[in-house]
Amino acid sequence: MDKRGGICSGGSGSSGETEVRKGPWTMEEDLILINYIANHGDGVWNTLAKSAGLKRTGKSCRLRWLNYLRPDVRRGNITPEEQLIIMELHAKWGNR
Repeated sequence: MDKRGGICSGGSGSSGETEVRKGPWTMEEDLILINYIANHGDGVWNTLAKSAGLKRTGKSCRLRWLNYLRPDVRRGNITPEEQLIIMELHAKWGNR
């Protein structure tokens, strides 16, 4: 029950909203997002999520693209040169 004595619905949205999918992304969802961005580009993520037919939030689509699917995302260990730059900058600026 809520504070007014009524029964809680358990959700904050209206009953007409589409359900948002949570949890791990499937390969099918990844392919839909990759193909949509290849054809239309990225940008307005809330619109992109709906237009692509994904049951994800715009924020979820943006984070998936930027952190995992973007072609120029580097994976693996950092190079010794990058490690040196990090150490030099940390010595200069500290933990900020």
